[in-house]
Amino acid sequence: MRVTNNLIYDQASKSISQGNDKVLDIQRKISAQTNIIKPSDDPVGASQILLYEGKNRTLHQYDDAIKMAKGNLEYQEVAMEGLNDYLDSARTLFIQAQNDINTQEDINAIVHEISLITESMADLMNSRSADGSYIFAGTDSLSPAYMLGSDGRYHWSGNEGQKYAQISEDLRIPVTNSGKSLFQDIWTNPTFTSKLISGNVLLTDKVQDQADFDSFMDKHYDPEEPNLNKYQLITSYPEVNDASAGDDLDYRHVNVAEDDYQFYTGKQADYAIMNSQGEVIDSGRYSIGKPIVFAGMSFILEGAPEAVVDITLNQPKKDNVLNQIKDSLAVLTDVNSTHEQREDAFFSATYSINEAQQRLGDSRSEIGARLNVISDREDFSSANRLNNAVAQHREGELDMGDAATQLSMKEAALDASQKVFSRVSNLSLFNKM
Repeated sequence: MRVTNNLIYDQASKSISQGNDKVLDIQRKISAQTNIIKPSDDPVGASQILLYEGKNRTLHQYDDAIKMAKGNLEYQEVAMEGLNDYLDSARTLFIQAQNDINTQEDINAIVHEISLITESMADLMNSRSADGSYIFAGTDSLSPAYMLGSDGRYHWSGNEGQKYAQISEDLRIPVTNSGKSLFQDIWTNPTFTSKLISGNVLLTDKVQDQADFDSFMDKHYDPEEPNLNKYQLITSYPEVNDASAGDDLDYRHVNVAEDDYQFYTGKQADYAIMNSQGEVIDSGRYSIGKPIVFAGMSFILEGAPEAVVDITLNQPKKDNVLNQIKDSLAVLTDVNSTHEQREDAFFSATYSINEAQQRLGDSRSEIGARLNVISDREDFSSANRLNNAVAQHREGELDMGDAATQLSMKEAALDASQKVFSRVSNLSLFNKM
């Protein structure tokens, strides 16, 4: 084989180029601190690294969803806490307004303060998150949850949908609560209606024990059969031969003026309460002019016995707590309202406030539980990403000592190739002559 100058140059140049590539390859690995720069360096290891990178990218996407969910829930928690504080203040003021020493001017001042609190509550119900969406409007988050209508009442304008965040492959968590369930669907104070059917008496009725009446409504009110919600109170003269009630039992034949209700006050009489099927469900003796109490309801019948009173459990209603408070304030500002009407207004307002606070308490517990789930998921995601990074580093781990040795050897080989090329390039037969 004829060794030409071109062949010598080509071989030397190729050797230098290969040596330079090996040096650069080692330098790149040292700079990147990994043993795998390209898949051909370690096909199996490279595929594992790509797998771990993909897992971490997915975890980062879930982390973004977790941050969004956490922010939304914390916004709601702050708003609910503020609403609960406002409701506490409103209840305290209603209790102050019940004091009989208050003048109408005092009442008006309290009403004004509660009105301002109500406006602040409405503002919190229309709270927005950092991105400007209404957090209590359901999925229709571009519009306010509540609007003040021309009738002076607050109207629900959102929907009952919920937004969700995918915080892991298999876990979606609600990040919004509908204001309809929180503030709109609040049960108003349960009521009943009584009507004198027969008898010459003065009838006064009221809810004497709200807890007992609520319990009775929960157990016995039937929304599908209205007739089952009707009862009847019947009073009668006591048996004459029953001496346990005193000497004045036999007073039915005494001539008394029709409107002389005071004559009967304090005398003994019997009562019975029957349901819609005619079954006696309560009975006993009472003093005329004193309350007959049944299921938290109080009935005072002044006048002669033998009266019949129809009792109807009114259908429970729902409304938002803002309107309930406004209705109660309207009664307080009416100078013609009676003491009983004002008392009913106090009961209605405090009942709705209690119901709203119960809803808020339940919802805050739910939000707390969701935040705990998110916190656990954050910890899991952080640990998972760290494990993936460690595994990824382990797959492409570079032995810096060995790499430094290899770099020194490759540089020495490159230097030798360059020197050889320099020597060979100067060779010529004329140099021997």
